[in-house]
Amino acid sequence: MKILIVEDNPASRKILEKNLQNTGCELLTAENGIKAWDIISKDQDIRLVLADWMMPGMTGLELCKKIRETNFPKYVYIILLTAKSQKKDIVEGLKIGADDYMTKPFEFDELQVRINAGIRVIQLNSKLREANEIMRKNLESGRTVQQSLLPREIPDLPTIEFAARFYPSLYVSGDIYNVFRLDEKHFGFYNIDVSGHGVPAALFSVGISQRLNNDLYPHALLKIPLGNAPHYQINSPERVARLLDEDDMLGKYDKYFTMVYAIINIESFKVDFYRAGHNLPLLIHPDGSSEYIDGGGPPLGLGLPHEEQKNQILDLSPGDQFIIFSDGINEAGSQKQDSVYGLKRVKTVLSKYSQDSLSASFDRLIEDVKDYQGSEEFTDDISIIGFKLKEAGKGAK
Repeated sequence: MKILIVEDNPASRKILEKNLQNTGCELLTAENGIKAWDIISKDQDIRLVLADWMMPGMTGLELCKKIRETNFPKYVYIILLTAKSQKKDIVEGLKIGADDYMTKPFEFDELQVRINAGIRVIQLNSKLREANEIMRKNLESGRTVQQSLLPREIPDLPTIEFAARFYPSLYVSGDIYNVFRLDEKHFGFYNIDVSGHGVPAALFSVGISQRLNNDLYPHALLKIPLGNAPHYQINSPERVARLLDEDDMLGKYDKYFTMVYAIINIESFKVDFYRAGHNLPLLIHPDGSSEYIDGGGPPLGLGLPHEEQKNQILDLSPGDQFIIFSDGINEAGSQKQDSVYGLKRVKTVLSKYSQDSLSASFDRLIEDVKDYQGSEEFTDDISIIGFKLKEAGKGAK
């Protein structure tokens, strides 16, 4: 560790250097703030600066401000030495970013104690940075694992285009989706949004996904085994939701989640779906007209009744789009105004680009959300999935 002594008086600078030789640190000196800044800018190992307040060219206070305004990779601890003893001056120095101060004249034993305290703070800061770096790498690894559970390839059928997007807010996400073939005629897909963010929500969403992805086990959710051909039965979306809701998730894990699970018949274009507390599914027609499909039951895991809620069925036509998404999109906030993106704007943007491929229209939506909030980073997890029925003689653009 290196300590930089900044003092314009040669005698005082020499005395400081002599009295600090037993710190065990390498000592450097500068006769004013300008030269001190030049040294600090070039030497990233300087971790503690001992600076006189009143100096020609650049004061110790100005040097302190310049250090704090610069994004150094390691924290620089600053002690100001000053003849100023007024409380307002001391407050000003601390507000600018000084970590400590000493009023002249001072005892060198006390200065040594202050420096030792600064060294301990620097060491703790370094350990914290190391721990944060380890945590960051672990979260990135968790993100990789979680993304490996998402479908590697989205199906692109002769008559149907599927598309999806996924943006976690904190490395890992409480959102998850999937699209999969159930049999020769049926595809299933879901979008899930777990309460909360970060690692706990991500682990919970992974657990739900694993339960849904178990295919024909005795207690499978999507399909159950039968003794006779075709040797399985596809559970309805409503049945899947009810099975998931049997666990006391809020009591056991302090978590609940919203979901839309849908099954599409790729021959008849009939969609059978159930909504549990999730955003309303969006239906867009070839002419750009659109509507949210109301209905459904409460979120899963809260123990609320679903008795009166049934599957919803839509008969779709070529060119129609069916889209489900998490509330991270419509609840994205703007930095310029006290408002959120909103469901209306989601519908407007996706309807505007309804003639594009579904994948392209999703990209347009995500870019519009980023522009609206004034940031590339999302404060909540974002996921969106859906399909578009291809019109006769037309592929995805």
